[in-house]
Amino acid sequence: MKFGEKIVEGIFLERPNRYLARVEINGKETLAHVPDPGRLPGLLLPNRKVRLAYQPSEKRKTDYTLVLVWNGSIWVSVFPAFANFLISNGLKEKNLPFLNGYSSFRSEVKAGNSRFDFHLSFSKKEAYVEVKSVSLVEDGIGKFPDAPTKRGMKHVQELIEFSEKGYQAAVLFVSQRQDTQSITCNDKIDPDFCKWLRKAKNKGVELYGINCKVTPTTISLNKVIKVIL
Repeated sequence: MKFGEKIVEGIFLERPNRYLARVEINGKETLAHVPDPGRLPGLLLPNRKVRLAYQPSEKRKTDYTLVLVWNGSIWVSVFPAFANFLISNGLKEKNLPFLNGYSSFRSEVKAGNSRFDFHLSFSKKEAYVEVKSVSLVEDGIGKFPDAPTKRGMKHVQELIEFSEKGYQAAVLFVSQRQDTQSITCNDKIDPDFCKWLRKAKNKGVELYGINCKVTPTTISLNKVIKVIL
């Protein structure tokens, strides 16, 4: 998947708030939208190389969207919505090894008191799948979340209810970087989410992980990895 029609390189300077970055492009300072409201520890550091999608519009406050951050030897995507796009494409092409046998799927499905990323229809069952984007990686281990997530905890709690009612339920962690070897939950940041995620696993909610291949202009699903709690 391409990041956009026009991608430019810049230098990250600072992050005035969750949704804004001050960057330097061709020697000039400007503001860019940050699509990931998480803390992005270890990534948005001063003078890091970044890549941005140029998307000018009268409806936008900024002309640029921050897409990639250079982290040592790899590009890391900081655009959480890409995870859903990639999984949607994988479902269309039926090439996700951990989800097989469905006849159809829908995106952004209202169920219970929440909206879930995907609903899959099988001949004798239905499944609800929630996708979580992972950007924080330490020593090859992806850690989710990088900021407290009450919304994520609510999703996990409802997936437990679906599992108990006989539905297939799953959380799919997509790490938008290539160096991720496994996924775990981040107890230091959100112990409540982690408590419910462990409970979900014990109640039959399936946990899957996959990392991504990221180039300066594209991102694609790469390798299935384990979720280890």
